[in-house]
Amino acid sequence: MIQPSTGQVWLMGFGIASRFPRERQSAEPPEFIAGTLPYMAPEQTGRMNRSIDSRSDLYALGVTLYEMLTGTLPFTASDPMEWVHCHIAKQPPPPAERRKDVPAAVSGIIARLLAKTAEERYQTAAGAESDLRRCLAEWESERRIGDFRLGEHDTPDRLLIPEKLYGRALEIDTLLASFDRVVTTGTPELVLVTGYSGVGKSSVVNELHKGLVPPRGLFASGKFDQYKRDIPYATLAQAFQSLIRPLLSKSEAELNRWRVALREALDPNGLLMVDLVPELKLIIGEQPPVPDLPPQQAQGRFQLVFRRFIGVFARPEHPLALFLDDLQWLDSATLDLLEDLLTQPDVKHLLLVGAYRDNEVNSAHPLTRKLEAIRKAGARVQEIILAPLACEDLGRLLADSLRCKAERIVPLAQLIHEKTAGNPFFAIQFISALAEEALLTFDHRDARWSWDLNRIHAKGYTDNVVDLMVGKLSRLPIETQKALQQLACMGNRAEFALLERVHQDSKGDIHGELWEAVRTGLVFRSEGAYAFLHDRVQESAYSLIPADLRAAAHLRIGRLLAAHTPSKKREEAIFEIVNQLNRGAALITARDEREQLAELNLIAGKRAKASTAYASALNYLIAGAALLAEDSWERRHELAFALELNRAECEFLTGGLAEAEQRLTPLSARAATTVERASVTCLWADLYTTLDESGLAVVVGLDYLRHLGMDWSPHPTEEEARREYQRIWAQLGTRSIEDLIELPLMGDPASLATLDVLTKLATPAWHTDANLLSLVICRAVNLSLEGGNCDGSCYAYVVLGVLAGPRFGDYQAGFRFGRLGCDLVEQRGLTRFQARTYFNFGSIVTPWTRHVRAGRDSAR
Repeated sequence: MIQPSTGQVWLMGFGIASRFPRERQSAEPPEFIAGTLPYMAPEQTGRMNRSIDSRSDLYALGVTLYEMLTGTLPFTASDPMEWVHCHIAKQPPPPAERRKDVPAAVSGIIARLLAKTAEERYQTAAGAESDLRRCLAEWESERRIGDFRLGEHDTPDRLLIPEKLYGRALEIDTLLASFDRVVTTGTPELVLVTGYSGVGKSSVVNELHKGLVPPRGLFASGKFDQYKRDIPYATLAQAFQSLIRPLLSKSEAELNRWRVALREALDPNGLLMVDLVPELKLIIGEQPPVPDLPPQQAQGRFQLVFRRFIGVFARPEHPLALFLDDLQWLDSATLDLLEDLLTQPDVKHLLLVGAYRDNEVNSAHPLTRKLEAIRKAGARVQEIILAPLACEDLGRLLADSLRCKAERIVPLAQLIHEKTAGNPFFAIQFISALAEEALLTFDHRDARWSWDLNRIHAKGYTDNVVDLMVGKLSRLPIETQKALQQLACMGNRAEFALLERVHQDSKGDIHGELWEAVRTGLVFRSEGAYAFLHDRVQESAYSLIPADLRAAAHLRIGRLLAAHTPSKKREEAIFEIVNQLNRGAALITARDEREQLAELNLIAGKRAKASTAYASALNYLIAGAALLAEDSWERRHELAFALELNRAECEFLTGGLAEAEQRLTPLSARAATTVERASVTCLWADLYTTLDESGLAVVVGLDYLRHLGMDWSPHPTEEEARREYQRIWAQLGTRSIEDLIELPLMGDPASLATLDVLTKLATPAWHTDANLLSLVICRAVNLSLEGGNCDGSCYAYVVLGVLAGPRFGDYQAGFRFGRLGCDLVEQRGLTRFQARTYFNFGSIVTPWTRHVRAGRDSAR
């Protein structure tokens, strides 16, 4: 701000000033980025794959000087995204072109300040000041400013390692070309970026940000964690949180457009996505419960809803780039979901980028097999393999960092290349360590960097990056080291609220304790969370905890999370709580606490199963069962039974059919109630039906009915079936078939369980004995007439419609019963067997009495 009358000048806008030497800006919508868009440096937009540091301020100075000299800003734009595009991609006309009286040297200074990358700008304010003072001196003495070499006094005295990528031009071009194809054709693509840890996979992928700006593309990213593999879809949730959260700050008009699109895509199954990304509820509101479905159908429904969810963000007007890092640690449920995304025709305008350590993924790894299936399905897959840096590339990085000639740097580059094998992350950390230990120093007298190769050799640096990082961490304050150990226990990132919850028994402030780690760049603070710079930093921080104390550290964190998580948020945080407690479970000796943890594992297992992540659910259920003592069947029967039943179901759903069968035999003997016996019977029937053993499925079903006093033969007579059919009409009495829609809903748990068994028994009976099928369905209808309607009633009515004509000669009654089943689905919300009900009515029942076209809509 300038006071014209006095000539006084004030600098303003320190509200977003930072004490950190370097920060990362995420690629948020430009209207939400702190700062003033016309004066914002390219890296401040979050779309340059560069950090923000003091050189960002020099860019803003360049904009200010440009405006002072020419009377206009370097760029003009009509909306926030256009400002972003100008800053990262457009070159402003030099000031000397806009005003002929601007000296070339001054115009050059401003152009240098406005360079797109920080490495090409002035590196120090002192360097820019020196050149400006020279211009002022010449003007005051000669009333003219001659040309001179800019930046002669612009050598920084602190180490600034460039963030531009060396030796990766071809790989970046390949990635950008894939995105361009997605934008042009709409056909989704998978790009795999592979290489060793630290080779720069994430850095290459982040170069996508610049390419996203012209087509107004969206970017979402998530990172798998080796210690959180059993948290279903955790990485996808992390990725889509980054898309959902910015929407909450948009204007009501714009937010409403997103609300309408999301509701249209997700209704009536929005709860599935709200469970994945809880913030979504703030946009689309409370969602109704979704009906229970058989597991395979539930998985298909989840995948369909997720594709529709993706489709809201991946559109021609804003294509989506979805980046998933560290695929070597992905969970099986996410793996199935990715295959579905890439092989279904309704997914468009999506670039899926996956990065993984190829040395940790062999031919037997699930990822390898799934990628082969994706390729065979015809999906477009592009692979980018990142090799270590050549010594020449490392030499260029060093020359740019130390601002000296390439030939002078060769011996140092060779030494570092030998030590780090050309691994970029290791090399950068090695160079930083040399500076921290004064083996790489700035000589102020000669204004250049100097080093002594003999001293570096004598230091005996390790060839292992983790050992190097441990050394760096050990130089941090003790409080910071402890905070980093705690953060490492929680994964590669943790939100503030979670960290504060487990820090409540400490005297210090978690943010203060992590300050030094953030200042040194080992940890990033952004978006309400702390994240490690790299997996190797996390591994190093975790290794600082003695091996025999790690279980205790996890147990302490788990107990604190369990104690301080509000009851309303307990289920939302269940996976974080259980993962920590399970890693310290061996230290829990109290019976009550072990049983409490078993209950938490049951909750986690059921939640994972509900989201169709059956392998993850199985791991929680196994862990829960292992916590129970021998006498738990007598003391905690319901808990023990639930863990074993759900475990058997998840074994069945993950292909462990023999294990599931072995578990069900003793479990059937332990069933204490009709409901428990029915649940075992239903799972047994599913298992034998899957194995094409319909006869055995009939045996277990009839054995259950025998416990209820129904002693049926697997091959009943036609007369027995007809008697059960006639009993329907006797119970119906003077009521019409259509009146049955008014029956109350069935409430007796035992009757509901029995109807479930009869529903399961229908399929194997269909394949073994026509009279048995008639008997099963007619008994299910009679149970409904006696106890009220339920989901199984819809199926029973429509199958009775299938049978009434050909088996009992009453086609019109059959049509009316079939119509009743559909009406119950539509009017009473009994949707569990909706698909089966509509299909049977449309394709089998209707053609008996109506033109085949009349059933077409129902069959669809």
